[in-house]
Amino acid sequence: MRKILAICLFELKRTLKQPSTYVLMLAMPLLFSFLFGSMFTGGDNNIPSVAIVNEDYSSQARFLINEMESVEDFNVKLMKGHEAKKALADEETEGIIWIRSGFGIELIDGKNPQLAFQYPPSSTTEPILKQIVNQSVQTMVVQMNASKAWTTYSGEDWQGMFDMMNEQQTGVKQPTTKLISIDGEEQESELTGVSYSSPGFTIMFVMIMMLIVTGVFIETRKNGVWQRLMSVPASKLQIVLGYLLSFFLIGWIQFGLLILSSALLFDLKWGDPFAMAVLISALLLAIVGLGLMIAGFAKTTEQQSTIGSLVIISTCMLGGVYWPVSIVPEFMRKIAQFTPQYWAMTGFTRIISEQGGVMDIWYPVLILLVFATVFLTVGLSRVKYEA
Repeated sequence: MRKILAICLFELKRTLKQPSTYVLMLAMPLLFSFLFGSMFTGGDNNIPSVAIVNEDYSSQARFLINEMESVEDFNVKLMKGHEAKKALADEETEGIIWIRSGFGIELIDGKNPQLAFQYPPSSTTEPILKQIVNQSVQTMVVQMNASKAWTTYSGEDWQGMFDMMNEQQTGVKQPTTKLISIDGEEQESELTGVSYSSPGFTIMFVMIMMLIVTGVFIETRKNGVWQRLMSVPASKLQIVLGYLLSFFLIGWIQFGLLILSSALLFDLKWGDPFAMAVLISALLLAIVGLGLMIAGFAKTTEQQSTIGSLVIISTCMLGGVYWPVSIVPEFMRKIAQFTPQYWAMTGFTRIISEQGGVMDIWYPVLILLVFATVFLTVGLSRVKYEA
C-alpha cells in the first residue's frame, strides 16, 4: 500500500505544482458557469416576458394561467394569437404558450394536454419555462384528483371544489419550486441557469483534466519512464493503481474546489453532502476509466488529445451539459442515455433542485458504476508497458 501511495503522491505533486493546472481546474469552469448561467437567468432587472394565447377557456386553462402569473421569474401577458405573433416578431416577448382547444377535457380524461410552445431560435429561457409549465400542470392534476376524492365524501360536484381552489390561488406569488420539509419548514429550490450550468461545466472540465492527466501513460511509455518504474520493487498492478488513485484524487480536488467556489460566488446550494459524495465518486470512476481507455487506444499524446476532445465535447452536448436534454427530440434523448454525463446530470438535478438523497440517485449511480467498470476494464487491458 505504501508503494501505491508513494506513486500517487508523486503524480499529485507533479500535476498540482503547475500554475496552469488551476486555470483549467477552477477558473475556466467558474467562468463558463457564470456566462452560460447568466444567459439563462438574464439578471434581476431583466425579467423575461412570455405571451399566453388561451384557446380553451376552461377552468383548467384558467388554473394554468393563474399558476404562470404567480411565478416571479417571468412576466406573463395574455394575448390574442396575432398579437402574440407580432410581439414575438418584434422581440417584445421571448416565447408564446398556446393553450389549445380541448386542453381541459383532455386533462379530465387523463390524457396529455394540448400545449404548444413557440420560441425564436436564440431563446435561452425555453428549458426553464417548460419546467415551470410542466410543474404547473402537475400541480393542477394533483388538485383535480384531490377535488375528485373530496366528491366521494361530500357528494358534490368536484369541479366546484377545483374552481374554489383555483380562485384562492389567484394572485399568490411563489418561487419556481417550493419544497416543504417534514417538519413544516419551507425550502426554496430553483433550477436556475447557474444551478444547472455549474454541475454541467464542472463535469466537462473534470473530464478535460482527466484527459490530460491520463496522458501520463503515453508520456511515460514514450520517454522510458515505464522501464525505470519496472526496475523498482513494485508490481505493475501497484504502479497502475498508484496512478489511478492520483487521478481520482485530482478529480475530487477539482470537484471540491468548484463546489466551494460556486457556493461562495453564486450562492449555489449543492444539496445533500453524502448523496453528492456518492454521485461524484461514481462519476469520477467513470471519467478516469474513460480517460484511461482513450489513452490505451492512442499512440501519441496529440492523438489522445484530438480523440479525447472530440469524445468529451460530443458526449457533453448529447448528455445535457450545455442544455437540458428535455428540449431535444425524443431520439436524441434515447442516445443521451448512452453517455455518463446524462446520468451524472440526472443525479445532480435530483440532489440540487429536488433536494434528493442517496436513495433518489441510486439508479444514476448504478449506471455510472457500469460505465466505470467497462471503461476501466478496457483501459487497463490496453495499458502498454513498453515503448
